[in-house]
Amino acid sequence: MGRRSAALASVILLPTWLLPLAACKRQPPTSFLAPPTRMMMAARATAPDATGRKVAITHSFVVELPSAAVQPRQQKDLAACLAAGCIVLNTRLNQVPDGSVQGAIAVRIAPDKFPAFAAELTAPPARLISHTETAQDETVPLLDIEKRLDAQTALRDRLKALLGQQGVAVADLVAIEKQLADVQGTIESETAQRNYLRTITDTVRVDVSYNGLIQQAGPLDISPVRAALNGFARGIIESLGALITWIAYAIPWLPVAALGLWLLRLMVRPWRR
Repeated sequence: MGRRSAALASVILLPTWLLPLAACKRQPPTSFLAPPTRMMMAARATAPDATGRKVAITHSFVVELPSAAVQPRQQKDLAACLAAGCIVLNTRLNQVPDGSVQGAIAVRIAPDKFPAFAAELTAPPARLISHTETAQDETVPLLDIEKRLDAQTALRDRLKALLGQQGVAVADLVAIEKQLADVQGTIESETAQRNYLRTITDTVRVDVSYNGLIQQAGPLDISPVRAALNGFARGIIESLGALITWIAYAIPWLPVAALGLWLLRLMVRPWRR
């Protein structure tokens, strides 16, 4: 009976901050492909976790549309994102050799703004090809860094109290100030890490890839003809560039060549006679 009472007491006295750790072990992060018909179900997954977990959620979209519409659509989506107060991480826009245009954006947006932004991304003329949602549990790292921050903050307060005491030796004051500077640097570094973890768990990351479609003549794909014409024009331009380069190298040697021919002619004339 005494052993059972001791075990019950140990469970009751379990620190409350360990409970989220146990919960996150029972529910590992998930990653799945959400079909277009379940878009709103994926959007609801961005709601705060009822268990108090801190989860970093990422949505990845792949859409296709005509190449001529890629850049305007990318700018339109970025404008809608900025209007919703999002953070733009990076953008990309390039033209591939086959004539198509490819683009991409990566942003962070508030969870409550994500459904409207997702609907904007998949609006015509864009066509959704794939949508992937991933979730990474950051509860343990966040709790760990908050505990370390509390310990470092308490240590800093004790060091400041020691500096305020009377009768402390000069050598001790120097050692305390050095340790205080180290502790303050650690606090600032860990505060930045904590703020980053809070940012990625309080917002939703959205990655969008734009695949531009090349022009077609009815049901026929004319990209091989376009590629052949581009190759023909590129070959002519490269040949012309090589000819200009050869002329540029040859011009300084023209006077020398003319002088050599004149001397050769003088030497050959007596032999002919």
